[in-house]
Amino acid sequence: MNRDDDEAPSKSQIKREMHALRDLGERIAELPASKRSELPLGARLQAALIEFDRLRAREARRRHLSFIGKLMREEDLDAVREGLERLDAASAVHARELHAVEAWRDLLIAEEARLAAFIDLYPEADRQHLRHLLRACRREADRDGNRRHYRELFRTLRDTMSTSGRSAEPPPN
Repeated sequence: MNRDDDEAPSKSQIKREMHALRDLGERIAELPASKRSELPLGARLQAALIEFDRLRAREARRRHLSFIGKLMREEDLDAVREGLERLDAASAVHARELHAVEAWRDLLIAEEARLAAFIDLYPEADRQHLRHLLRACRREADRDGNRRHYRELFRTLRDTMSTSGRSAEPPPN
């Protein structure tokens, strides 16, 4: 009796693989176009992703995701997964940096003496502008409503920390 059939993947296995490709395609489709351009994707798949962005009807998008999954068979999946991992890592680093900026902002507003520690870490910071923003933030905290200076302080800290050439460091405890 010949058992060549045992070596072929089962119908269930083929379906699992197709669903995995469709899920990978969906993950790529959810990325912004600027991030997608960093991935090693073929021309047909890129065109299909652009078409997917254009579609608004739910059922049309679902069918198109199946088509994207089919096109994923033609791609170098290892390279695509590696590219997605790089994007995820970059997103994680970006999130950590934003959390560090938020932590500094909250600490500086709460404790005026911490400004000296920030200036020590980031000597290129505009001390006078930061003091002005901190005073304005404390006044805004006393009043309800507009948080314009709070947001401006965040932007100033983020810009200072990003132009320093070092990764954003969370405040010392």
